[in-house]
Amino acid sequence: MKRYLIAIIGLLAISLLVFCGPGPRPAALVKADNLVLNKLDAKKAAKAAPRLYQVSQRYYKLAEEAYEDGDEDECIHFSTMAAIQFSTAMQHAKRLAAHNRLAKAEQQADQANKAKAQYDLRQADAEKRIKRMEEIIALKTNLAAEKKKSKKEKARIAAELKKAQAEAKTKLEAEQKAAAERLAAEQARAEEMKQEKEVQEFIASASSKIQMAEALDAAKYDSANINSAKTFLEQAKKALTGKQFKNATDLAKMSVKKADLATAKAQAEYAKKKKETELLKEREELFKESNAIGGLVVKTEKRGVVMTLHEMFAPGKTIVLPERTYLLDKIAELARKYTDYPVVIEGYTDSRGRETNNLALSQGRAQSVLDYLTQQQKMKFERIKSSGYGEARPIADNSQAAGRAKNRRVEVIFLFR
Repeated sequence: MKRYLIAIIGLLAISLLVFCGPGPRPAALVKADNLVLNKLDAKKAAKAAPRLYQVSQRYYKLAEEAYEDGDEDECIHFSTMAAIQFSTAMQHAKRLAAHNRLAKAEQQADQANKAKAQYDLRQADAEKRIKRMEEIIALKTNLAAEKKKSKKEKARIAAELKKAQAEAKTKLEAEQKAAAERLAAEQARAEEMKQEKEVQEFIASASSKIQMAEALDAAKYDSANINSAKTFLEQAKKALTGKQFKNATDLAKMSVKKADLATAKAQAEYAKKKKETELLKEREELFKESNAIGGLVVKTEKRGVVMTLHEMFAPGKTIVLPERTYLLDKIAELARKYTDYPVVIEGYTDSRGRETNNLALSQGRAQSVLDYLTQQQKMKFERIKSSGYGEARPIADNSQAAGRAKNRRVEVIFLFR
């Protein structure tokens, strides 16, 4: 009897171990695995955007822990955040690579210009030598005439002079042609890099528009346009990879157009749920309460109420200054009162410094504001999104110190549905 009881207890323990273990890995975690565990991409992401890469690693670790604990919702949430952070870091890596290629092309163009300058010096020296040869030949010709040299000798000297001149001219023309071809090739490459940079700006704008539409639940109200916007964006990225710059630009513009249509549809559908007068009154109240907060520049745009914050960070840093966090506390109070408004955070810099560094700095600052609102003020992750756009979209003249100060900003937008 005792042995029978021991056997039953053992079977029960094994069953508990089997049924209590973690289930199959969720698709979001598998996606995060494929991104984060790719050593080559991880190396690129860590080099281009170390802070975003570290954040993605932290989220991935939290996703693994949630999976081990059997908390599937937390696992999916942290896996998604890890994938977003890692993908953003990879975008930095791609932009950094594009910048490096452009710098290399500019260096090669500079070398070509130096080579042309050296060639011009050699050409001037060759012309000088030819002129000296002509003078010598002329002296010899005169001397031959004075000594009554034969016509045959004169003809021979003339033929040698003509041959020497022809050879020198042919050599110079060949060198000129080779230098011109090298310069044209370098100029073409520099122009290609310029076009690639412009296309990347269009693609960044399309990504921002899609993010805004998704924050307004556009997939629920206008899935056709939001899906078209995403499709056009992916096609634009492929066209950029294939160096089809005009096609990539047109596709990115189509993506922006579709995302705008989806945003407008989502806003219109939300307006139907509320009486128009109530909605306008609510938006006016939101604007008034935002404008009452000291230290903010507030305006109403088509997309929503835009609160602009300045002097939130030390120069070149991404940590919010302690004496400025009270502004974020006030914004969080508004967010808790007006719960129907998705929140988007956008970071911007002035035009000084490298473009890739400015882009990374603006993204880090936008992420820092998001982290404060979600971690310190406990705002929900799914309600708030952040992006950085570097020196794009200036609101003042970057050639003046006052203008640059205005351009160094963070915008918090309460989106209109």
